[in-house]
Amino acid sequence: MDGDTLYSIGDLARRTGLTVKTIRFYSDRGIVPPIDRSPAGYRLYEVPPACGRY
Repeated sequence: MDGDTLYSIGDLARRTGLTVKTIRFYSDRGIVPPIDRSPAGYRLYEVPPACGRY
């Protein structure tokens, strides 16, 4: 996982072992905010370099 790479919510779920629903829950509460949005409006996230899970 590259520190400069942004991941869709599905990619982040696969990489962390969390469900999409869990990441969306954390995102909606501001715990894991998206870094950006794709041109289509999808949330984009980065993975902190020192952890494999949130």
